[in-house]
Amino acid sequence: VEDILATIADGKRPDLVILDSIQTLWTDLADSAPGTVTQVRAAAQAMIRYAKSTGAAIVLVGHVTKEGQIAGPRVVEHMVDGVLYFEGEGNHHFRILRTVKNRFGPTDEIGVFEMSDKGLREVSNPSELFLGERHAKSPGAAVFAGMEGTRPVLVEIQALVAPSSLGTPRRAVVGWDGARLSMVLA
Repeated sequence: VEDILATIADGKRPDLVILDSIQTLWTDLADSAPGTVTQVRAAAQAMIRYAKSTGAAIVLVGHVTKEGQIAGPRVVEHMVDGVLYFEGEGNHHFRILRTVKNRFGPTDEIGVFEMSDKGLREVSNPSELFLGERHAKSPGAAVFAGMEGTRPVLVEIQALVAPSSLGTPRRAVVGWDGARLSMVLA
């Protein structure tokens, strides 16, 4: 951290500093290994002090595990003004920027971006992107109008239904609460 601060102090002061990743930073101010709660907290505090004293915006990048949990200690979430998740599947060309903490504005908002040959670009109509490959006559598929923050989004919902030889068939759902599904179907 001290080397980073010395480097950005030389020459013209930057308006934006991006550090990737906060879990790997190390500072002399704490006597522990990189990635520990003590190191992550001390490194974040040093960068926050720099931001407050200079007016520069600091982006601290943290990574998530395969399970979607923040890697390393979560102490930084409580120290910063905003927490954003940049999500995407490897087999899709779009990415979603989701706000989960914002001291200065609303949360639960999303930005949708598409990775193209010219880089990342904003998708002004996400519904068109989400329904772009939809076949209108697909059995078991319907379009659902939902809200992501203040943005209405149309998405396709698909149902896989098969006859059951059992008295009560098993109902499984991904991405929705099973108890809520049972209540809606009752």
